[in-house]
Order: sequence, then C-alpha cells, then structure tokens
Amino acid sequence: MKPLKIAVSKGRVKDQLIALLKEAGFEFEDLKSRKLEHVDTTGRISLISVKADDVTTYVERAAADLGVLGSDILYERSFDGYELRYLPIGKCRMCVAGFRGFNLSERSFVRIATKYPKRAKDLLEEKGINGEILFLSGSVELAPIVNLADCILDIVETGKTLEENDLVVLETIGQISSVLIANRISFKLMNDRMMALLNDLDAAEKRSAAK
Repeated sequence: MKPLKIAVSKGRVKDQLIALLKEAGFEFEDLKSRKLEHVDTTGRISLISVKADDVTTYVERAAADLGVLGSDILYERSFDGYELRYLPIGKCRMCVAGFRGFNLSERSFVRIATKYPKRAKDLLEEKGINGEILFLSGSVELAPIVNLADCILDIVETGKTLEENDLVVLETIGQISSVLIANRISFKLMNDRMMALLNDLDAAEKRSAAK
C-alpha cells in the first residue's frame, strides 16, 4: 500500500508539522538529508517538500493526496479541493503595518504594498477606501521606507522585522494558521486512511495542549 503523500512547505511549517506528527505516533528518518520526500517508519504517510505557493498545485493535480499550507496563501488561491481542518501550527497574524501615526481608516486613497493582493482588495472594499495595490514578492517592509507605498499588508509573527525598520502594526486583520487540504479523488479513494490520520492529529493536538 502506497503511503499518503502530504505536500508541505519547507522551513518552519514543515518542522512544526513533523513535531505534531511525532506526537501522533509517526517517526521519520534522515530528516537532515537533502531528500525531497520522507516516508515515515510505518509506511503510512510521506512528506514531500515543496514551496508554499506550489502546495495547492501538487494537491489539485494529485501529485500529493494532502497538503499543508498557510490559510493566508489558501485565501489567495482558487483551490479545487477539500479543506479538511486547521492545524495548530504556522500561527501568525495578518496585519496592516506602516509608520506610527498612520491611520488607514482616515484615508480616502491609500497605496498598499503586499504579497496578498486579494486580501488587500477585500480589505479596501470592506473599509470603503479607494486605493492602489502594489504586488511585491519580498521585502514588503521596504515599500513605506522608500515611499513606494503608504503601508503594507503582511503576515507578522514576532514583529521584529517591523521594529528594526521603524514600522509598527497598525491593525490586525485576522489570525493565520496552517490548513490541511485534500485532493478530491484521493479523499474518496482513501477516505478511511485520511479519517484515521485526522483522528491521530486530533489526539496529538489534545495531548500537546494538555502538556
């Protein structure tokens, strides 16, 4: 029986997922190697390491049965699959940030730099503000500093990068965490195995919370 393939972004989220899976009874070997796929010692699941932006593509195309990615990224996607549950990993905040004293609600027009154009568009519509959305793929904190934008919309974990660049969180838009998603066909064909995995994760989360 082939293992359930789980696509997950490299880095912090993958490390946290491995810790959660370990609590659920799964063990992985050779994690320090450069292998892009790791099968757990029971052979039930395997993790494939991909970029966060590519997780939905792997799952939609059935290259992976399941995927783990941030709810911030999923919000921006038109994903044809199932959202199974939120996971207690990858937690951070979606925030408007800029120079101290800037008030988004007092502006009739605003320039926002962001990696999340759909969320920025929805934010402006919710507040009834006209604006220009500037898509940047990295270092959005630089935009207000060089007067490219009035403020930024980005995820914030510790706020250290903002602080070091004399920026502050102006408004928290929402909480972010990782989401477990599934391919539609895999969900039907492997439903029992996926439900068993969900039960294992639920139990692991409860044990972790009790510690």
